[in-house]
Amino acid sequence: MSDRRRTDEVLARLEDIDREILRSIERRARLVEDLIKDRSGNAVHAPISDGAHISALERVAQPPLSSAAVRPVFEAIDAACRVFEVAPRVVYAGGEGGFGFIASRAHFGSRAELASSATSLSALEDVARSRADFALVPYESVEEGPAFDTIQAIVASDLKLVGERHVVQALSLVSASRDASVIETIHACTPHHLACVGYLAQHHPRATMHDHRSAGAALEALAEGPKAAAIVPRGFPIHAVASADGSAPPPADEGLHVLRESIADVGEVRVRWGVISRLPMPRTGSDATALVFGVHDRPGALHDVLLHFKQRDCNLRRIHSRAVRGPNGWDYLFYAEVGGHVTDRHLTSALEGIKREARTLQIVGSFPIDEAAPPISSPPR
Repeated sequence: MSDRRRTDEVLARLEDIDREILRSIERRARLVEDLIKDRSGNAVHAPISDGAHISALERVAQPPLSSAAVRPVFEAIDAACRVFEVAPRVVYAGGEGGFGFIASRAHFGSRAELASSATSLSALEDVARSRADFALVPYESVEEGPAFDTIQAIVASDLKLVGERHVVQALSLVSASRDASVIETIHACTPHHLACVGYLAQHHPRATMHDHRSAGAALEALAEGPKAAAIVPRGFPIHAVASADGSAPPPADEGLHVLRESIADVGEVRVRWGVISRLPMPRTGSDATALVFGVHDRPGALHDVLLHFKQRDCNLRRIHSRAVRGPNGWDYLFYAEVGGHVTDRHLTSALEGIKREARTLQIVGSFPIDEAAPPISSPPR
């Protein structure tokens, strides 16, 4: 058998497999449509494949398929299968096409109506005033821990944490050219430019920088020719949607290539984004509950509060403390996350006991648990 004939046979088999995959995705989409009809409230817009389900698929993946390839594939399938009668209005913190855009698309899919907001507080205000159904805001990072100001604003606005999305934030250099040495101009939004100053000075010292209002605008500027490059968030849809508002990609988008991954001077940064809404999230069976509480100034006060979790077999997943303004200058608040939904009997019993022990207690929200993102890598040398 000739090499050409063998290649043709393999390609024909691949086409048959691809059609089988397509038919399977279509069957899945019909099942998802039925499931969405049975859901209510915020659960209508939640991902169908949660973190635990995708992690189980990663564990059973077999070579030559890498387990690292499973999550992006099934997240994309899940997003494509969710068709809403009324698209959710989602506002994310940060510039257009930034990491908030990436997190929003990953969580709600491409059919959601997305808009950017300058800050987390302004995004929360949009939800509180019913200008948006959901807000995505940076909620926790490895470097800084929980965003206490945001958490306090959620509670003060009577909003609820209803979801989480782990994102490994990294910046990539993309161009119509495959050769980084020919790059003469580089386009980026200002925050991304500032995050890559060291890399640019070392690898592109003679390139002319052009700052833009968003990553989408920077990408659109690549239409000027192959000697231009753009800095965009990893995961930004450079081969499908060039701008965050859904407009058509520029002509150069047909042949864009990633010249370098993870070019930020600090490398990759893991951030947990919080999904915020006016309505609580119904129980899913794989949930966590976030709360903020203060204790009385006496020996064993914190121990007495936490003992209620232990006695009722509630898993304390994390706890942090933070100094805040108080009547005597400053006070301390504790932020905790515990396994279970606020409506679960054992957690409800624990919270009732804590109300009697704690000085203050506020529920930030119950949400489906999203598995952690893949490990981060080192910054480029």
